[in-house]
Amino acid sequence: MSWPTVGVAGARGVVGGIFLSILADAGLPVDRLRAFGRGREAGGVRFGTADVEVRPLDDAAASELDLLFLATDGPASRDIVAGAGRRVPLVIDNSSAFRLDPTVPLVVPEANGKTLRGYAGNLIANPNCTTAAAVVVLAPIRDAAGLESVDLASYQAVSGAGRPGLDAFLAERGSRHRDKAAGSPFHGRIADNVVPQIDILSDDGWTGEENKIRGEVRRILGLPALDVAATAVRVPVHTGHSVAVHLRTARALAVTELEEALRAAPGLEYRPADGSARHPMPLDAEGRDPVIVGRLRAIPGRARGFALFLSSDNLRKGAALNAIQVAACMDPERFGRLVPPPH
Repeated sequence: MSWPTVGVAGARGVVGGIFLSILADAGLPVDRLRAFGRGREAGGVRFGTADVEVRPLDDAAASELDLLFLATDGPASRDIVAGAGRRVPLVIDNSSAFRLDPTVPLVVPEANGKTLRGYAGNLIANPNCTTAAAVVVLAPIRDAAGLESVDLASYQAVSGAGRPGLDAFLAERGSRHRDKAAGSPFHGRIADNVVPQIDILSDDGWTGEENKIRGEVRRILGLPALDVAATAVRVPVHTGHSVAVHLRTARALAVTELEEALRAAPGLEYRPADGSARHPMPLDAEGRDPVIVGRLRAIPGRARGFALFLSSDNLRKGAALNAIQVAACMDPERFGRLVPPPH
Protein backbone atom coordinates (compact mmCIF):
# COMPACT_ATOMS: atom_id res chain seq x y z
CA MET A 1 0.00 0.00 0.00
CA SER A 2 1.29 3.47 -0.85
CA TRP A 3 2.35 5.94 1.81
CA PRO A 4 -0.32 8.36 3.06
CA THR A 5 0.07 12.11 2.62
CA VAL A 6 0.69 13.53 6.09
CA GLY A 7 0.48 17.12 7.27
CA VAL A 8 2.02 18.66 10.39
CA ALA A 9 0.58 22.02 11.47
CA GLY A 10 2.88 23.94 13.77
CA ALA A 11 5.87 22.34 12.07
CA ARG A 12 8.28 25.04 13.25
CA GLY A 13 7.52 24.45 16.93
CA VAL A 14 9.25 22.13 19.38
CA VAL A 15 6.62 19.38 19.15
CA GLY A 16 6.27 19.93 15.41
CA GLY A 17 9.96 19.20 15.04
CA ILE A 18 9.56 15.93 16.94
CA PHE A 19 6.71 14.91 14.63
CA LEU A 20 9.02 15.49 11.65
CA SER A 21 11.85 13.52 13.25
CA ILE A 22 9.65 10.52 14.05
CA LEU A 23 8.01 10.48 10.62
CA ALA A 24 11.43 10.69 8.94
CA ASP A 25 12.66 7.77 11.08
CA ALA A 26 9.62 5.80 9.94
CA GLY A 27 10.63 6.31 6.32
CA LEU A 28 7.83 8.62 5.18
CA PRO A 29 8.92 9.90 1.73
CA VAL A 30 9.53 13.63 1.66
CA ASP A 31 7.01 14.07 -1.15
CA ARG A 32 4.33 12.69 1.21
CA LEU A 33 4.95 15.31 3.90
CA ARG A 34 3.27 18.71 4.12
CA ALA A 35 4.57 21.19 6.71
CA PHE A 36 2.28 24.00 7.79
CA GLY A 37 2.77 27.17 9.79
CA ARG A 38 1.55 30.70 10.15
CA GLY A 39 2.74 32.98 7.38
CA ARG A 40 5.55 32.46 4.89
CA GLU A 41 8.63 32.98 7.01
CA ALA A 42 11.99 32.56 5.29
CA GLY A 43 13.28 29.03 5.09
CA GLY A 44 11.61 25.77 5.84
CA VAL A 45 12.04 22.84 8.20
CA ARG A 46 14.39 19.90 8.11
CA PHE A 47 12.93 16.49 7.31
CA GLY A 48 15.60 13.81 7.33
CA THR A 49 18.16 15.09 4.86
CA ALA A 50 15.73 17.36 3.00
CA ASP A 51 14.47 20.91 3.50
CA VAL A 52 10.70 21.24 3.32
CA GLU A 53 8.81 24.45 2.68
CA VAL A 54 6.41 25.57 5.41
CA ARG A 55 3.12 26.72 3.93
CA PRO A 56 -0.14 28.12 5.29
CA LEU A 57 -2.84 25.51 5.78
CA ASP A 58 -5.79 26.33 3.54
CA ASP A 59 -8.63 24.31 2.03
CA ALA A 60 -6.64 23.36 -1.06
CA ALA A 61 -3.68 22.09 0.97
CA ALA A 62 -5.96 20.22 3.37
CA SER A 63 -7.68 18.45 0.48
CA GLU A 64 -4.36 16.76 -0.39
CA LEU A 65 -4.01 15.12 3.02
CA ASP A 66 -4.88 11.69 4.38
CA LEU A 67 -3.82 12.61 7.92
CA LEU A 68 -3.15 15.87 9.77
CA PHE A 69 -1.33 16.32 13.07
CA LEU A 70 -1.93 19.56 14.96
CA ALA A 71 1.09 20.71 16.98
CA THR A 72 -0.66 24.01 17.64
CA ASP A 73 -2.18 25.83 20.60
CA GLY A 74 -5.85 25.52 21.51
CA PRO A 75 -7.21 28.54 19.61
CA ALA A 76 -5.30 27.62 16.45
CA SER A 77 -6.48 24.02 16.68
CA ARG A 78 -10.09 25.13 17.02
CA ASP A 79 -9.75 27.35 13.95
CA ILE A 80 -8.22 24.54 11.89
CA VAL A 81 -10.78 21.95 12.97
CA ALA A 82 -13.63 24.33 12.15
CA GLY A 83 -12.04 25.28 8.83
CA ALA A 84 -9.55 23.44 6.64
CA GLY A 85 -9.45 20.43 8.96
CA ARG A 86 -12.94 19.43 7.86
CA ARG A 87 -11.43 18.37 4.52
CA VAL A 88 -8.99 15.89 6.10
CA PRO A 89 -10.09 12.26 6.75
CA LEU A 90 -8.26 12.10 10.11
CA VAL A 91 -7.04 14.94 12.35
CA ILE A 92 -5.20 14.33 15.62
CA ASP A 93 -4.92 17.38 17.86
CA ASN A 94 -2.14 17.79 20.40
CA SER A 95 -3.65 20.84 22.12
CA SER A 96 -6.05 20.93 25.07
CA ALA A 97 -8.91 22.23 22.91
CA PHE A 98 -10.92 19.01 22.59
CA ARG A 99 -9.56 16.72 25.32
CA LEU A 100 -12.66 16.85 27.50
CA ASP A 101 -15.18 17.11 24.65
CA PRO A 102 -17.37 14.00 25.07
CA THR A 103 -17.82 13.74 21.29
CA VAL A 104 -14.06 13.55 20.62
CA PRO A 105 -12.06 10.46 21.66
CA LEU A 106 -9.10 11.13 23.98
CA VAL A 107 -6.69 8.26 23.42
CA VAL A 108 -3.50 6.65 24.68
CA PRO A 109 -3.44 3.35 22.76
CA GLU A 110 -1.98 1.26 25.60
CA ALA A 111 -4.76 2.42 27.95
CA ASN A 112 -7.91 2.89 25.86
CA GLY A 113 -7.19 2.21 22.20
CA LYS A 114 -10.32 0.07 22.05
CA THR A 115 -12.48 3.21 22.30
CA LEU A 116 -11.64 3.89 18.64
CA ARG A 117 -13.51 0.79 17.46
CA GLY A 118 -16.38 1.92 15.32
CA TYR A 119 -15.51 5.61 15.64
CA ALA A 120 -16.57 7.37 12.44
CA GLY A 121 -15.45 10.93 13.19
CA ASN A 122 -12.34 12.60 11.81
CA LEU A 123 -11.00 14.21 15.03
CA ILE A 124 -9.10 12.56 17.91
CA ALA A 125 -7.51 14.37 20.86
CA ASN A 126 -4.04 13.72 22.25
CA PRO A 127 -3.72 14.05 26.04
CA ASN A 128 -1.58 16.21 28.28
CA CYS A 129 2.04 15.02 28.34
CA THR A 130 1.90 14.09 32.03
CA THR A 131 -1.39 12.25 31.57
CA ALA A 132 -0.08 10.26 28.61
CA ALA A 133 2.80 8.83 30.61
CA ALA A 134 0.80 8.27 33.78
CA VAL A 135 -2.02 6.29 32.18
CA VAL A 136 0.42 3.92 30.44
CA VAL A 137 1.43 2.90 33.97
CA LEU A 138 -2.01 3.14 35.59
CA ALA A 139 -3.84 1.09 32.95
CA PRO A 140 -2.22 -2.27 33.78
CA ILE A 141 -2.78 -1.59 37.49
CA ARG A 142 -6.45 -0.83 36.76
CA ASP A 143 -6.71 -4.09 34.85
CA ALA A 144 -4.96 -6.14 37.57
CA ALA A 145 -6.63 -4.80 40.69
CA GLY A 146 -8.85 -1.81 39.96
CA LEU A 147 -8.15 1.73 41.13
CA GLU A 148 -9.70 3.54 44.06
CA SER A 149 -7.53 6.67 44.25
CA VAL A 150 -4.52 8.23 42.53
CA ASP A 151 -2.36 11.09 43.79
CA LEU A 152 0.23 12.44 41.36
CA ALA A 153 3.05 14.95 41.69
CA SER A 154 4.48 15.79 38.28
CA TYR A 155 7.92 17.30 37.71
CA GLN A 156 7.68 18.81 34.25
CA ALA A 157 10.53 19.80 31.95
CA VAL A 158 10.83 23.27 30.44
CA SER A 159 10.35 21.91 26.91
CA GLY A 160 6.73 21.30 27.88
CA ALA A 161 6.28 25.06 27.54
CA GLY A 162 7.61 25.05 23.98
CA ARG A 163 10.20 27.40 22.55
CA PRO A 164 9.53 30.21 25.07
CA GLY A 165 10.18 27.81 27.95
CA LEU A 166 13.43 26.56 26.47
CA ASP A 167 14.58 30.12 25.70
CA ALA A 168 13.88 31.27 29.27
CA PHE A 169 15.73 28.30 30.74
CA LEU A 170 18.79 28.88 28.57
CA ALA A 171 18.80 32.63 29.24
CA GLU A 172 18.66 32.17 33.02
CA ARG A 173 21.32 29.47 33.34
CA GLY A 174 24.56 30.88 34.65
CA SER A 175 22.86 34.01 35.95
CA ARG A 176 22.50 34.59 39.67
CA HIS A 177 19.61 37.01 39.33
CA ARG A 178 16.46 35.92 41.15
CA ASP A 179 14.10 37.36 38.55
CA LYS A 180 12.86 35.34 35.62
CA ALA A 181 14.02 36.07 32.07
CA ALA A 182 12.09 38.51 29.91
CA GLY A 183 9.41 36.68 27.97
CA SER A 184 9.47 33.66 30.29
CA PRO A 185 6.18 31.69 30.33
CA PHE A 186 6.84 30.51 33.90
CA HIS A 187 5.57 31.93 37.19
CA GLY A 188 9.08 32.41 38.51
CA ARG A 189 12.72 31.93 37.59
CA ILE A 190 13.20 28.34 36.43
CA ALA A 191 16.99 27.93 36.40
CA ASP A 192 18.23 26.62 39.79
CA ASN A 193 14.63 26.60 40.99
CA VAL A 194 11.32 24.75 40.86
CA VAL A 195 8.02 26.50 40.20
CA PRO A 196 4.94 24.89 41.80
CA GLN A 197 2.44 26.44 39.39
CA ILE A 198 1.75 25.48 35.78
CA ASP A 199 -1.09 27.32 34.05
CA ILE A 200 -3.56 29.66 35.73
CA LEU A 201 -4.73 29.32 39.34
CA SER A 202 -8.45 28.85 39.76
CA ASP A 203 -10.45 30.27 42.66
CA ASP A 204 -10.15 26.99 44.58
CA GLY A 205 -6.34 27.00 44.35
CA TRP A 206 -5.93 24.26 41.73
CA THR A 207 -4.12 25.12 38.50
CA GLY A 208 -5.40 24.55 35.00
CA GLU A 209 -2.71 21.92 34.47
CA GLU A 210 -3.76 20.02 37.59
CA ASN A 211 -7.41 20.12 36.59
CA LYS A 212 -6.52 18.86 33.10
CA ILE A 213 -4.60 15.92 34.52
CA ARG A 214 -7.48 14.94 36.81
CA GLY A 215 -10.11 15.10 34.08
CA GLU A 216 -7.99 13.37 31.45
CA VAL A 217 -6.86 10.51 33.69
CA ARG A 218 -10.47 9.77 34.60
CA ARG A 219 -11.58 9.89 30.99
CA ILE A 220 -8.82 7.75 29.49
CA LEU A 221 -9.03 5.10 32.19
CA GLY A 222 -12.83 4.99 31.89
CA LEU A 223 -13.24 5.76 35.61
CA PRO A 224 -15.25 9.00 35.79
CA ALA A 225 -15.54 8.88 39.60
CA LEU A 226 -11.89 8.02 40.28
CA ASP A 227 -10.44 10.00 43.20
CA VAL A 228 -7.57 11.89 41.54
CA ALA A 229 -5.41 14.74 42.85
CA ALA A 230 -2.43 16.25 41.04
CA THR A 231 0.30 18.75 41.85
CA ALA A 232 2.15 20.05 38.79
CA VAL A 233 5.64 21.52 39.22
CA ARG A 234 7.96 22.98 36.58
CA VAL A 235 11.57 21.88 37.09
CA PRO A 236 14.89 22.94 35.49
CA VAL A 237 15.14 19.92 33.17
CA HIS A 238 15.37 20.32 29.39
CA THR A 239 13.28 17.30 28.33
CA GLY A 240 11.59 14.52 30.27
CA HIS A 241 8.65 14.69 32.65
CA SER A 242 8.64 12.63 35.84
CA VAL A 243 5.70 11.71 38.05
CA ALA A 244 5.55 10.43 41.62
CA VAL A 245 2.38 8.38 42.06
CA HIS A 246 0.66 7.23 45.26
CA LEU A 247 -2.35 5.05 44.57
CA ARG A 248 -4.84 2.75 46.23
CA THR A 249 -6.11 -0.29 44.38
CA ALA A 250 -9.69 -1.52 44.59
CA ARG A 251 -8.64 -5.11 45.28
CA ALA A 252 -5.75 -6.46 47.33
CA LEU A 253 -2.67 -7.79 45.58
CA ALA A 254 0.98 -8.29 46.46
CA VAL A 255 3.78 -6.02 45.26
CA THR A 256 5.15 -8.93 43.25
CA GLU A 257 1.83 -9.30 41.41
CA LEU A 258 1.75 -5.60 40.62
CA GLU A 259 5.36 -5.79 39.47
CA GLU A 260 4.51 -8.61 37.06
CA ALA A 261 1.60 -6.61 35.63
CA LEU A 262 3.92 -3.68 34.93
CA ARG A 263 6.64 -5.89 33.43
CA ALA A 264 4.14 -7.36 30.97
CA ALA A 265 2.46 -4.08 29.97
CA PRO A 266 3.07 -2.53 26.54
CA GLY A 267 4.90 0.79 26.32
CA LEU A 268 6.68 0.35 29.67
CA GLU A 269 10.23 -0.30 30.77
CA TYR A 270 10.14 -1.62 34.33
CA ARG A 271 13.08 -1.06 36.67
CA PRO A 272 13.22 -2.97 39.98
CA ALA A 273 12.95 -1.01 43.20
CA ASP A 274 15.92 -2.80 44.76
CA GLY A 275 18.47 -0.55 43.06
CA SER A 276 19.83 -3.28 40.79
CA ALA A 277 19.06 -0.95 37.88
CA ARG A 278 18.99 2.85 37.67
CA HIS A 279 15.81 4.37 38.99
CA PRO A 280 13.67 6.18 36.39
CA MET A 281 15.19 9.55 35.51
CA PRO A 282 14.36 12.08 32.80
CA LEU A 283 17.83 11.84 31.25
CA ASP A 284 17.23 8.14 30.68
CA ALA A 285 13.84 8.82 29.08
CA GLU A 286 14.91 11.67 26.79
CA GLY A 287 14.82 10.63 23.14
CA ARG A 288 13.28 7.25 23.96
CA ASP A 289 9.79 5.83 23.48
CA PRO A 290 8.94 3.76 26.58
CA VAL A 291 7.69 5.14 29.86
CA ILE A 292 10.25 4.10 32.47
CA VAL A 293 8.67 3.04 35.77
CA GLY A 294 10.22 1.94 39.06
CA ARG A 295 10.51 2.63 42.81
CA LEU A 296 7.46 0.40 43.25
CA ARG A 297 6.67 -0.25 46.92
CA ALA A 298 3.77 -0.83 49.27
CA ILE A 299 2.84 2.08 51.53
CA PRO A 300 3.11 0.98 55.18
CA GLY A 301 -0.15 1.17 57.12
CA ARG A 302 -2.23 1.98 54.04
CA ALA A 303 -4.40 -0.88 52.86
CA ARG A 304 -3.91 -1.56 49.15
CA GLY A 305 -1.62 1.48 48.95
CA PHE A 306 1.35 1.61 46.59
CA ALA A 307 3.90 4.20 45.47
CA LEU A 308 5.95 4.38 42.28
CA PHE A 309 7.95 6.79 40.14
CA LEU A 310 8.05 7.20 36.37
CA SER A 311 9.85 9.24 33.73
CA SER A 312 8.93 9.79 30.09
CA ASP A 313 9.99 11.93 27.13
CA ASN A 314 7.27 14.59 27.13
CA LEU A 315 7.87 15.44 23.46
CA ARG A 316 7.66 11.85 22.24
CA LYS A 317 5.23 9.68 24.23
CA GLY A 318 3.84 12.83 25.83
CA ALA A 319 3.04 14.39 22.46
CA ALA A 320 4.14 13.45 18.93
CA LEU A 321 4.77 9.73 19.28
CA ASN A 322 1.45 9.11 21.02
CA ALA A 323 -0.40 10.99 18.28
CA ILE A 324 1.27 8.88 15.60
CA GLN A 325 0.46 5.71 17.54
CA VAL A 326 -3.16 6.88 17.77
CA ALA A 327 -3.31 7.21 13.98
CA ALA A 328 -1.91 3.69 13.63
CA CYS A 329 -4.44 2.42 16.15
CA MET A 330 -7.30 4.09 14.27
CA ASP A 331 -6.28 2.67 10.88
CA PRO A 332 -3.41 0.15 11.08
CA GLU A 333 -3.42 -0.60 7.37
CA ARG A 334 -3.02 3.01 6.22
CA PHE A 335 -1.02 4.52 9.07
CA GLY A 336 0.67 1.62 10.86
CA ARG A 337 4.06 2.11 9.24
CA LEU A 338 4.23 5.73 10.38
CA VAL A 339 5.31 4.33 13.76
CA PRO A 340 9.08 3.71 13.54
CA PRO A 341 10.96 0.98 15.40
CA PRO A 342 11.17 1.82 19.12
CA HIS A 343 13.89 4.21 20.25
